[in-house]
Amino acid sequence: MTPSLKSRLLTSVIGIPIIILILLAPKSVITFVVMLVSLIGMHEYYKTTGLSEHKNLCVMGYIAAIVISVGLKLSVASSLTLVYLYVVALFLLMLFSNRTISIKHLGELLFGLVYIPYFLSHIIYIHSLDFGRFYVWLVFIGAFMSDSCAYFVGSYLGKHKLCPDISPKKTVEGAIGGVIGGGVSFVIYGIIVNTLFTSYLNGGSFNLILLFVLGIIASIVSQIGDLTASAIKRQFGIKDFGNIFPGHGGMLDRCDSIILVAPIIFLFLYSISIII
Repeated sequence: MTPSLKSRLLTSVIGIPIIILILLAPKSVITFVVMLVSLIGMHEYYKTTGLSEHKNLCVMGYIAAIVISVGLKLSVASSLTLVYLYVVALFLLMLFSNRTISIKHLGELLFGLVYIPYFLSHIIYIHSLDFGRFYVWLVFIGAFMSDSCAYFVGSYLGKHKLCPDISPKKTVEGAIGGVIGGGVSFVIYGIIVNTLFTSYLNGGSFNLILLFVLGIIASIVSQIGDLTASAIKRQFGIKDFGNIFPGHGGMLDRCDSIILVAPIIFLFLYSISIII
C-alpha cells in the first residue's frame, strides 16, 4: 500500500464518521460548523495571499464570513443593503489607509469571501430546502466519491496527463473515472433512500436519471474545484494552504472540491425537482 493511499484511508477513517455525525445533527450545528470551517479557511487564505499583514482587512473578512454563514434568515433587500454598506466600508478603509491598502487587496478579500464562506454557505441553503436533510449528503458524496474514483482509476489506468502544469499526477483517465463514479454513486445513494426512507419523502422517490446527471455535473465541478485550488497554491508557491491536518494540509486542502460542489447542487435542486 502506497503512502498516499494510506494517507487517504486514514483521512477517511477519521473524517467520514465526523461528517456523518455533523450531517445528522440539527441545522444549528451544521450552520456553526460551516461558519467555523469558513473562518479557518479565510485564515489560511489570508496567510497564502499575504492579506494577514493587514489586520483591519482580516477583521472585516471574518465579520463578513460570520454574517454570510447566518445570512439565510435575511431578506433579499437586507442582504443587498448589507453588501452595499460593506463595500462602502471597505472603500473608506482603503481611502484612510491608501499607503498600505490598495484595490488589489480589496479584490483579494472579496474573492476570498465569495470563494470560501459564500460558496460553503450553500450547504446550509441545501439543508433548508424541502427534504434538505437528504439532499445535503449529495454535496459530500459528489466531492469525495469523485475524488476517490478519479484517484483509483488514475492510479491503475492513467496514462494521459490532464493538467501537467497545475497537477502533474492527475490524468484524463482518472478524470473520466471520477465523472462516472460520481454519477453512479448518486444513483446508489438514490436507491438506498428510495428503498429505506421513502416515507420521509412524503411517499415520493428520487428520480435516478436526474440523480445520475447531477452526479456527473457535481463530479466535473468537483474536479474543477480541486484543480483551481492547486492553481492558486502554485501561483503563491506553496504546497498546502495550512497544516491543521498533519500530513494532509489545511482546511482549504480538504474542502477544495466541496467549495464548488455545494453551489451547483443547490442551484440544480432549486431549479429542478428530483423527487417524483
